[in-house]
Amino acid sequence: MSAEGPLPGADDFGLIETILWTRDGGYWLVEGHRARLKNSARALGFAFSYEAYDIVLAEACVFPEADRLRVRLELRRDGKIGWSAAPFVPEPAKIWRVAVAGTRLDSANPLLRHKTTRRATYEDALAAAQAADPRVDEVIFLNERDEVCEGARTSLFLQHERGLLTPPLDCGLLAGVLRADLLARGEAREHRLRLDDLRSGFSLGNALRGPFRARLLF
Repeated sequence: MSAEGPLPGADDFGLIETILWTRDGGYWLVEGHRARLKNSARALGFAFSYEAYDIVLAEACVFPEADRLRVRLELRRDGKIGWSAAPFVPEPAKIWRVAVAGTRLDSANPLLRHKTTRRATYEDALAAAQAADPRVDEVIFLNERDEVCEGARTSLFLQHERGLLTPPLDCGLLAGVLRADLLARGEAREHRLRLDDLRSGFSLGNALRGPFRARLLF
């Protein structure tokens, strides 16, 4: 366990990973998902077993309903892992239309770096933006310093002459698996961003859909 330790009320949430499985390629970025789950478990006082993780992944794709599956894992504090699997059909390629969330993220909140079942902040902000403007596909969040953080379901990337730029974790955002992979391969680097940096377009992405283009709606 890290110095961060278990948080108060840790029994009322789980740690989640959503992983893409394909019949031809198996699980995509599976080691990244395992590393994040292990690191979050250690930081927040959850039990975690590599063996249990591998067993659950094997079970989830024994009788696949489709060639592509969205596999969702939930780790409870006692180390038990639940799972669900459903067919995943990618959306046709398009430029996603993005609004700015009305909610600000607190960069000092340690939970923002971990993917937990406490998703109300993200889902409520996205639902509110879509109710106000049906064109909205995603929202991006700012922190208390007006720095860009992330989307409700995506990490954010800005094309730069030397590669992709992505906000650093200390802005208050999830340690996305796709984001970590791009950083590890040298295709992205951390850099603080503001809304004005995004006016000419940017990219979003996650470990289910990969990267895709996006633009602000204002």
